[in-house]
Amino acid sequence: MNNKKLKILNPIMFVVILIAIMAIVTYKISEAFNYDAYGFKEIHEICGFLFVILAIFHIIYNWQWIKSQILKKKPKK
Repeated sequence: MNNKKLKILNPIMFVVILIAIMAIVTYKISEAFNYDAYGFKEIHEICGFLFVILAIFHIIYNWQWIKSQILKKKPKK
């Protein structure tokens, strides 16, 4: 079940982070040319918030794998 959710969640996370990156780059470039592009800063902030929420769900859905990696037994020598 989590695998199906992750197949949807992961691409959405990717798109959200790309939009956030493009928005802040556009904002910084427009700022350098004294162009008012405050909307891009807002888009960046909204995408950042969305990304944090999606990342929490990503961790929840992958929790069993994370636990198995952290708690895995080391081979005896």
